[in-house]
Amino acid sequence: MMRWPVLQKFFKDRFYCGLDIGASRIKACLSRAKDAENLEILAVHEVETRGIRGDSVNDIGQASAAVGEALEMLTRRTKIRFSDVYLGVGGDMVDIRMSRAVIPLVERGNKMIVPADIRAARKQARLLGVRIDEEVVTDLVRHFKVDDVGIANDPVGLYGRKLEVEVFLVVMNNTRMRNLTRVVRQAGYEIGRIVFNMEALAEAVVERQDRVEGCVLVDLGAERTDILVFKDGLLKHFSRALFGGGRLTRMLSKEMGLPLDLAEDIKKTYGRVGASGHPGAPEEVLVKREEGFVPLQRSTIDGIIEQDVRELIRHIQDSVAASGQEGQIKRGIVMSGGGAILTGLMERIEDAVGLPVVMARNIPGLNNSALYSVATSLAEMGYRGGLRYLFDSRKPKDWVDLVRGRVENFFNEYF
Repeated sequence: MMRWPVLQKFFKDRFYCGLDIGASRIKACLSRAKDAENLEILAVHEVETRGIRGDSVNDIGQASAAVGEALEMLTRRTKIRFSDVYLGVGGDMVDIRMSRAVIPLVERGNKMIVPADIRAARKQARLLGVRIDEEVVTDLVRHFKVDDVGIANDPVGLYGRKLEVEVFLVVMNNTRMRNLTRVVRQAGYEIGRIVFNMEALAEAVVERQDRVEGCVLVDLGAERTDILVFKDGLLKHFSRALFGGGRLTRMLSKEMGLPLDLAEDIKKTYGRVGASGHPGAPEEVLVKREEGFVPLQRSTIDGIIEQDVRELIRHIQDSVAASGQEGQIKRGIVMSGGGAILTGLMERIEDAVGLPVVMARNIPGLNNSALYSVATSLAEMGYRGGLRYLFDSRKPKDWVDLVRGRVENFFNEYF
């Protein structure tokens, strides 16, 4: 419920749409804000990705038609018209690199670090890390240093002469961004904001306390899996693994000589993880072919899946090691994406990595919510980045404290 009744009419029925353009599927979500803690999911829809291959648009007409189809279906189901979407980008469309910057605070003596100094350091890291043909989508802080002494997770309030920041810089080629923007506009919609989809997902499905105590977010896409390691509230490591639902389907198709659509059905119906290591009585799966029903060994299917799962587990273990947080991950692993629902996968990762594994939050009323986790997270980020959330989440007293803090920062900065 809104904390400011006088503004209820102004903010009435504000809707938020998240659009996730993936390698194989385009997914859209329309939501409505109930209060600061909950979004009501009104509708979701997905269509096959068309007109986009790899990291770029190759047919604007087909891509616009696919985006329009996904978004129009939301309107048909809810009878609600909307104009803005929060577009998520990731995968091959973006590049992620480390960037580091150092800014002086004072020429002599020490100065208390204020939020303006943090913004200045991050801005400098953006400028140093981006190329002339790129746009910065976001920057995710890895750590700060004050006067080259130790690591500071939140340096505000500390004294020093210089401030260093290291960030994960997420950038996108200018041409790719313009083409993607044109795709959405040609479909009849405007882009409220372009968002790095993993940033939106982490904000939505990983609790603040989990990021402080240490956790790993694993998002399994169609072609790649993104692995993020958090500790002390900051992103400590980011990596990608060549594991995904589409890749697994192609492997089954190639190894077993099956059409892609049949391999996809077999993966969804009979795919499981962990069975190959515990052979029992031989099992057969009857598959309909042109010449009739053909038996396939279940153990063969298990073995093909096992190859990729081993690589995924190795990547998760390597990511934790590379983050420097081995033994410090207290909250385990959070998994999302369509591949996460593969039977036995969560249990296998938990046994191999030695950390508890949970599925990203379940959304009431939405079956297989892991499939739409990015799209729903983008819609939620649209709400949390807007004016209504500021009023929903703050009491009148909070605004007094906010103004007081801003005044204190001003005096610390200039006096």
